[in-house]
Amino acid sequence: MTSTPDDAATNDTAAGRAADTTEILRGLATTIGLLPQAPSPDGEEPPEGAISLPVIEHDGRRYVPVFTSVEALQSAGAEVGTAIRIPIAQLAANWPSDDIWLAVNPTSEDGIGLPPDLVRTLPAFTGTPGGNGQAPPD
Repeated sequence: MTSTPDDAATNDTAAGRAADTTEILRGLATTIGLLPQAPSPDGEEPPEGAISLPVIEHDGRRYVPVFTSVEALQSAGAEVGTAIRIPIAQLAANWPSDDIWLAVNPTSEDGIGLPPDLVRTLPAFTGTPGGNGQAPPD
């Protein structure tokens, strides 16, 4: 079977989209995210090292929102002072459920939603063994 110029253009476009997706995932995996935290109702502090994952629902799907900048967090109406900083790859490495998606900058025009199976691949994009977006200690 011979390929036509249209086939070649389609293949080039698909390859370009795949490269763009890889770059987006690599950039996201190596980003330190801001994860909103709600104060516990009883005033109790969570155990050391534990974090609370906020879950929002949209169109019947559940998401954990994470923000890549203070501005994006503030535009969503979240409190900067209560948000924690966490490498997104580290968050992805401990992803809690097959039915929760990751919402990156959910209130922005450029926000994206990632399904759980794709979220769990993010640590592989860091190029570091711990998947924390930082070089391993010496």
